[in-house]
Amino acid sequence: MIKDPTRKDQTCSEAHASSDTESPDLTRREWLLRLGGTAVLTGLQGSPVAGASGPDAVKTNQLPPGLYYPSEDHMTHALESDGRFRPTPTGSETDFLSPPGGSFAPQFFSLSDFKIVERLVALVLGESESSGEMEATTQEIAQWIDREVYNAAAVRKAALNLSPQHRTLAVAFYGEDAVTAFETHDPQKIWKQGLDWIASESNRRWSKPFVDTSPASQSDILKSLNERAESDNAGTRLFALLKNQVGHGFYTSQRGLKELDYKGNAFYAECPGCNVPVHPK
Repeated sequence: MIKDPTRKDQTCSEAHASSDTESPDLTRREWLLRLGGTAVLTGLQGSPVAGASGPDAVKTNQLPPGLYYPSEDHMTHALESDGRFRPTPTGSETDFLSPPGGSFAPQFFSLSDFKIVERLVALVLGESESSGEMEATTQEIAQWIDREVYNAAAVRKAALNLSPQHRTLAVAFYGEDAVTAFETHDPQKIWKQGLDWIASESNRRWSKPFVDTSPASQSDILKSLNERAESDNAGTRLFALLKNQVGHGFYTSQRGLKELDYKGNAFYAECPGCNVPVHPK
């Protein structure tokens, strides 16, 4: 039972009596919904101050700018569920993002470089045959990489401008090494230098631009980079970043989520239990 923090003498029987005046048949879920999100989240948003009473009994904890309390809308959505499994309502704040419509224009890469990015993505995915689904996934990942690289400078600038309080919080959560790497990581530089390396290597080997060489020749360049992964040059740095971005992009793409049999953006109203009939000893 949630008590009014301004009344120390409130009893459970009084709380029940006040709810019964509205409806004798309220379920616990309905009771919580009637109270409203603010009352339910009081314990998360504030803590009692010793010796205080009345309106000052609960003080809101001040979080650094940019940190927020739990979503009341999300909590209400969960409490309103009457079924065992309920998907997120369309248009809610936890709904899936819709892919951008219209023709795509790269923001960071030139059109010629973006064609190379698409081809590199397809090679890392190991796609040997052309299909509509493969091409759509390749384009989806390549477009995501373009947006991520385009925004990288602004993200790094924001990281470097964190207040001491925010940075301390980030270090406590991620660790000093991870935060430092985030502040110094420069995907734009890696991609620019890496694409120059690929162009130079393709011209040295076959006297052709990378996109004009055969798929086998293109694969040979990536294989050579994989074999020299421990060395540090523009090509190996790009290959390491490319593998990371393609893996991230694929398993957050529609095709990748299907492969994982992803059941997110929904919740269980009750424990689903275990589907394994007999557990091995």
